[in-house]
Amino acid sequence: STRKESSAASDVYKRQVKAGVISQESYALYQYGFQIGIEMLICFLVCFGIAIYMHMIPEFVVFTGSFMLLRTYAGGVHLNSFIKCFLCSITVQIFVLIASKQVIIAPPVSWSIILCGSILIFRIAPVDNVNKELEKEEKIYCKKISMKILIGIVVFAIGCSFYNMDNFVSLTAVTLLVVLISQYIGIVKYKIEKSVHERR
Repeated sequence: STRKESSAASDVYKRQVKAGVISQESYALYQYGFQIGIEMLICFLVCFGIAIYMHMIPEFVVFTGSFMLLRTYAGGVHLNSFIKCFLCSITVQIFVLIASKQVIIAPPVSWSIILCGSILIFRIAPVDNVNKELEKEEKIYCKKISMKILIGIVVFAIGCSFYNMDNFVSLTAVTLLVVLISQYIGIVKYKIEKSVHERR
């Protein structure tokens, strides 16, 4: 299904290139963006279905909203195929939901993770990807947006603490930890792939 949609999009973009609506240079970027969008939508719907089954829709909204926003602008590990990304995303989603249901991290520990994690995520952002290396201006933009997202997440956590919603403060801490781990893995993966490409 994804291949058919990607092929259909490819035909549309090729016609737009011929008509002069978009440049040849932008063609690959548009096609890549469309494919990523479809893959993210499929992953989102499946994860949402799992959250409904587990009766954890509020937790799903908090985790997925924060995670997807930060991954989009702060970056992280990108696997080399949709299936691998899909399975990894589903696994992480299930793990976080089950963990947040079974264990609530103590507020002082949660806040330590939230504050330290936010600082480290901001310092590392954005993580490069060999398939789409960012220009200097793009990196500055992504870093600014990452800072705004992190501020929003911290404000949300403050609100949860004020209303004694320790489970959501704990979930926020776990979410930031997952994003941070993803960033570090992404950096290592980028350096390895970059090194391999340079040798060629």
